[in-house]
Amino acid sequence: MGKAPSKSSLTRSSPVGPKALPLPIFQKLKDKRVVLASASPRRKEIFAASDFHPEIIPSTFKEDLPHSRFQGRLADYPIATGAEKAMEVYERLVKENEYDPPDLVISADTVVIFPPEKDTVEGGEYHGEISEVLEKPINKHEQIRSLSSMSGRQCEVITGVSIVYPTIEAPGFKVQSISASTLVQFYDNSKETIQAYVDSEEGIDRAGGFAIQGLGGVLIEKIDGDYNNCVGFPSSAFFRWISELDSEAVFDEAWKE
Repeated sequence: MGKAPSKSSLTRSSPVGPKALPLPIFQKLKDKRVVLASASPRRKEIFAASDFHPEIIPSTFKEDLPHSRFQGRLADYPIATGAEKAMEVYERLVKENEYDPPDLVISADTVVIFPPEKDTVEGGEYHGEISEVLEKPINKHEQIRSLSSMSGRQCEVITGVSIVYPTIEAPGFKVQSISASTLVQFYDNSKETIQAYVDSEEGIDRAGGFAIQGLGGVLIEKIDGDYNNCVGFPSSAFFRWISELDSEAVFDEAWKE
């Protein structure tokens, strides 16, 4: 598939701001068309902290995969959703202009699983309970229910990250994915504390009903894993991963000049 002689890139370093990490992958990506298939301001901020500024084109995928399909392996749910989001954006952009396809589309989906599946399997602390995917609460009543059930216990925050890049073989692109997991331990929060948090109106648009980087931090005793993963994107794991893929020449065909 041919490309236009010149194309804009929104991943170039800005004149002011943080300094990019001196990783070879950053040098390769700065002249590529890199798209983030998400409207999340948190993900945009996490990328910007490394002076990485992808083009923002949110996915229109409905994110309605049935949870029941993933029972017993709920960690696969955000991976599957993230992959669908990335493919939707990639295919849409190719249809809009086949001569300027993205070099890389990045997507992510973050969910909260409660209780963590490790605790509900046979031999687990809460064997007999059923692990659930807690996404954004539909109202304050559901937000209170979720936060009350997690009080004094752990939940697991999992982000599935997918990338799509062009290939010669059908269907013309390839999808690869990883996931990151962080265990979040809640304080034994009182009804009054939970109500006060819900009344702040924070967290109603976040998986599990809380924002760890905001007022929701007062509900959290400790975490085990990547903090940025709780915010919405495991940037350290992601850049290590695509650096490894690059060292294995995975992108050589897609990104050759």
